[in-house]
Amino acid sequence: MRKRPIVLIVAIVLTLGFLGTLALAQTVIQGQGDWKERFHAHDSNKDGRIDRAEFQEWMIDVFYFRDKDHKGYLVLEDVRGVMTAETLKAINRKGDGKLSLQEFLNATFQDFAAADVNQNGSLTMEEIEAYIKKAGK
Repeated sequence: MRKRPIVLIVAIVLTLGFLGTLALAQTVIQGQGDWKERFHAHDSNKDGRIDRAEFQEWMIDVFYFRDKDHKGYLVLEDVRGVMTAETLKAINRKGDGKLSLQEFLNATFQDFAAADVNQNGSLTMEEIEAYIKKAGK
């Protein structure tokens, strides 16, 4: 299914929103500087990799940035322009139209695992770029 592998891309695009920029997945690579800055900001041990703990912190930041009303969940309006209704529905396991933090993390960690091609528990910028390019095809 094509909807599932785009969650990491959506998370990165949502992260771009963290910088005040909304973009489509296709522009993530073109605007590499923005998401790469966020990558470096969340690489707390400065090893050039985002491990699972760093990734979780990053995605939690993304989630709460998008939850501007402090509801504790995301709805389509919170992610309009970067996530389709179909994607939200696919990752909303409860089916209530409210994307909880846990649902968001579950989906992004599935993409984390898929992007981690060498299965070492961390992502490099190159792995993220390759995953975005692969999912965009």
